[in-house]
Parts: sequence; structure tokens; C-alpha cells
Amino acid sequence: MRIFGWLFLGTLSLVLLVQLTVLGAPLRGPEIPAGIVSFELAFSTERAAMIMNAWRNAGVLEVARVSLGVDVVFLLVYPPFLALSVDLLRTVERRQTASSFGDLGRPLMWLVLCAAPLDGLENYLLWQTLAQGPAPVRALLAGTVATIKFLLVAAAVLWCLIAVVRLARRSSRRAAR
Repeated sequence: MRIFGWLFLGTLSLVLLVQLTVLGAPLRGPEIPAGIVSFELAFSTERAAMIMNAWRNAGVLEVARVSLGVDVVFLLVYPPFLALSVDLLRTVERRQTASSFGDLGRPLMWLVLCAAPLDGLENYLLWQTLAQGPAPVRALLAGTVATIKFLLVAAAVLWCLIAVVRLARRSSRRAAR
């Protein structure tokens, strides 16, 4: 049953990620290579203002608001998908071998769920910035929260990639015997 939940969340995550990528294309430019991610990680009022001015001049400021709206749905989907990915791989890892690597997955599985409220707070701060203009505390807090979120996501993705490589190596060793 968990595999169907994983497939559903994975498919929905992929669809939303593609949608965010397509939607965010007009938000990228020479000064803003990472688009909305550049805004998330602006950290300063000057950088946030520069990004907003570039979007305003390009006529895509509303696209940024829509992108943040779609991200609200995405933030409800990708953390559970990553947590379930870690849990499924951890289960397979534990069945095949007792290792401390598998044990690392348990806290990571729960920690990656923290990406959802962090992403929600980040979106709120960015919406406020778009509505009221950049403010030092908002820019710094949004950048900090986004950084923590990205680190949690990167840790979960990296752990899953390593787990898949470990499983593939074990499978190839068994096949070679």
C-alpha cells in the first residue's frame, strides 16, 4: 500500500515541479538566473528590490505571485514524498543489511517533513515582500528559512541516492555470484 502512496506523491510532485519550472521560466534572466529561488535566497532588501524591479520591468511580477501559490500545493506534496522515499529505502536497507546508514534514515525521514512549514513560512514572507516591498527582517528570515529547507531536501535526496547506489551494488554482487 505504501508503494501506491509513494507513486501518487511522486507523480504529483513531478507534475507540480514541471509546472513550477515552466511557470517560473519568465522569472529568470541575466540578473536573476535562478528565478524565484533567487528571490527566496535574496537575504537583503537591496537584492530583493532589484529582483522585484526586474520582474516589474519585465511585466512578470504577477507570475511570481502565481508561482508562490502553486508552491503552496507543492509544499504539501514533496516533503511527504521524500519522507516516504527515505522510509521505503530504509526498509529495504534494513532487510538486506544491518548498518548505521539505514539508521540515519529514520531521523532524516522526520526532519524532511519540516520542509513543509519552512516552505510555508518562506512563501508568506515572500508574499509580504511582494505586497509591501522588501524589508530587512523579512529578506533575512526568508533567506534563512529557504536555506534550511533546501538543506533538508538536499540531505534527503542525497541519502536516497546513496541508498539506491548501495542497493544496486548489492544486487550486482549477488547477480555476479
